[in-house]
Amino acid sequence: MEFRILGPVELEVSGEIFGIGPLKQRSVLVPLLIDVRRPVMLDALVGRVWDESPPSEVRNVLYTYVTRLRRILEVVEQRSGEKIELRRQSGGYLLDVDPELVDLHRFENLMERSRLVSDDTERARLQKQALSLWRGTPLADLRGGWFSRVREWIERRRLEALSEWARTELRLGRPLTVIEEFGKVVTEQPFAESIIEQLLLALSHAGRPMEALELYASARRRIVDAIGAEPGPSLRRTHEAILREEIEIARPARTHQRVLTGLDEGLSVSP
Repeated sequence: MEFRILGPVELEVSGEIFGIGPLKQRSVLVPLLIDVRRPVMLDALVGRVWDESPPSEVRNVLYTYVTRLRRILEVVEQRSGEKIELRRQSGGYLLDVDPELVDLHRFENLMERSRLVSDDTERARLQKQALSLWRGTPLADLRGGWFSRVREWIERRRLEALSEWARTELRLGRPLTVIEEFGKVVTEQPFAESIIEQLLLALSHAGRPMEALELYASARRRIVDAIGAEPGPSLRRTHEAILREEIEIARPARTHQRVLTGLDEGLSVSP
């Protein structure tokens, strides 16, 4: 069983998608999943679901959705054998379910585990497993100010994870895997300097410095046009290192120059 929010909001039970109700009902469930095992106060829940335009008798409406969700979760508990409880607590509602059954929390846990291991091969495996949980735009079917802010935060977490994975792959001497993956990411995230930076390094490690320099030049033009400022210092340092030919061609299972890091928001382009 898995609650999925790293894409359209879904509940998977025994390999099949289990219906969790209409859009607003899913909107009530998501804040409880994000704050799993922590109470969400009634006023906070109302604000997250309806922004500044709650319906009249909003608490009764909310109670109706919660009642329906409880019935659904009772059936899911019976079918899956997993403990699930949605209850009133501390002036709000709390969803008691194993965080490992929520893809966002599983993603975070896998990334945290990857930071605790010393072996880069195992670290890369855990990072890739975490990233594989993504199915598209998080909360893709939900609208509203709070959901937009959460979506942006989750997307930033993905970019951070991708950068960590790229650094691991480069230490392992596998720049081509980074080039293949990030060729897609730069199209999805055209203002992520951390992704440009890792792609510049991967191209250089792969013996393709001219492509890296062309990528930087194109990215710089676009970021200057967009915000009227130069790229961030981390990306500029990487560019200068490439110009000075300080980045060696990768060899498998070899330790390379430490990858410059930085999660400045910026610009990226397809190689």
